[in-house]
Amino acid sequence: MSGRLLVRMPNWIGDAVMATPALLGLERALPEWKIAIQAIPRTWSLWEGLVGRFELLPPLPAVPGRGRTPVRIARELRRHRFDAALLFPPSFSSAVVPALAGIPIRVGWASELRRVLLTDPVSGRTRERHLRTQYLELAARLARKLEGGAVGAAPEGTRVPLTAEELERAHRWWEESGMDPARTIALAPGATYGETKRWPVPRYRELARLLLDEGWEILWVGGREETELAHGLVAELDAGPCCRSVAGAWGLRETLAGLSAVRGVVSNDSGALHLAQAAGVPVVGIFGSTSPAWTGPVGETQAVLYDGIACSPCFARTCPTEIECLGGIGVERVRSALARLTGPVFDAPRRGRPAILLDRDGTILTAVPYLNDPGQVSLLPGAAAGLRAFQEAGYALVVVTNQSAIARGMLDHTGLRIIHQRMEALLAEEGIVLTGIEVCPHHPEFTGACACRKPAPGMLRRAIHRFGLDPGASWMIGDSPSDLEAGRRGGLRPILVRTGYGRETEPSEPDVPAFDTLLEVAASVIPAHK
Repeated sequence: MSGRLLVRMPNWIGDAVMATPALLGLERALPEWKIAIQAIPRTWSLWEGLVGRFELLPPLPAVPGRGRTPVRIARELRRHRFDAALLFPPSFSSAVVPALAGIPIRVGWASELRRVLLTDPVSGRTRERHLRTQYLELAARLARKLEGGAVGAAPEGTRVPLTAEELERAHRWWEESGMDPARTIALAPGATYGETKRWPVPRYRELARLLLDEGWEILWVGGREETELAHGLVAELDAGPCCRSVAGAWGLRETLAGLSAVRGVVSNDSGALHLAQAAGVPVVGIFGSTSPAWTGPVGETQAVLYDGIACSPCFARTCPTEIECLGGIGVERVRSALARLTGPVFDAPRRGRPAILLDRDGTILTAVPYLNDPGQVSLLPGAAAGLRAFQEAGYALVVVTNQSAIARGMLDHTGLRIIHQRMEALLAEEGIVLTGIEVCPHHPEFTGACACRKPAPGMLRRAIHRFGLDPGASWMIGDSPSDLEAGRRGGLRPILVRTGYGRETEPSEPDVPAFDTLLEVAASVIPAHK
């Protein structure tokens, strides 16, 4: 089954980040569907890095009814001929436009008023279970309706994929700033929701002083609303270039990329907390009037500080008392929680997972020029056995492939997903599950220069961030000079296979280990690096 799907994303930054794994899960569950994203300006830029994989519709009005009217937006949607819509926000207004547009299938959470606007209302939204889980369940409900695959936990975990260009710009910012990201703690003292989410600013200031005394560097982050506050804290601390503010200067995607390099983050229950999780870094979340069981950070590299006093969670924006739910959380308690996640400042940062990054055509699959027919997908001899051996040894398996057929107009992203679905099905028959696939759809002649096309290391850096990999314990395996050069530039060790163009490549790469098959590569690498 195929068609066009509209996904209306949440309005708050934190909620939008928590819904992203469900969005990525839909992409995997519905490979033949074209998916479009609709969002308000506050969160719209969060998905700019996913353009190509998803269509990003123009931002909705920030306030319903201002600017483009619901009737006009519905008219715009009619032109797209959507077959189904998934509505993550629980509001009445978010369900009106898809109903006016006549989208045949409309799935979303039910309420007494908006139930009539949905073809498939889903009951049971609650603050007692994590919102991430409930978003996944909502997406799974739609996937079943559309006869798609399962929507499960994303291999990225909490991370939101970044582009090669975004990672490159962040790398340059850190170099030019003079700060060491491996010794940097990001502090996020803001929360748009209200005062009941904000740990007192004097305590953030005291925490920053203690961390600076220990040898840490401090980066203040936040939105435009926190610009004056953050710059004031920098001035008060007067710590020179090792204490800076980017509050109001970085957009959502810049914040994601910039935070991906830091050692840890301390944040209120705000968008910054979820951006830290999306960046894949350890985070301490401070909770007052809201519930960590509903919107708290998840995974192993997080800590929640929450007193859970009698009146909390109340979910109120203001408090008639002295906000006692935050008042009992002291600076030393936050500092200790952070230290458990980061370790001492001069210790080596946490290492990621070892991985095998592989070219696709001529390395895993039989080489077919500009492959655009799933019927031509076939595994090379020894490929499945080699990948299975690496998988059993605990390595992540990530395919990184140049696909200029898209730039040339010979294939679109939906067609590429179908080809990859066929490849993954063949591997699954052999007991192999890929951790992920990274694609460069560009070609300099047709789309201009990019940072991801091999031999550039952009796809490798993207995979390292997206899946939390350790480049120093990983290999790049391929059959062409561009594969090997990308590995070197990405900080991985290159290995050549003599399949595909490998034999032609070998004379020009005498210092690179070469093997006949992936099975031979595994037999050499695994025993030597246990």
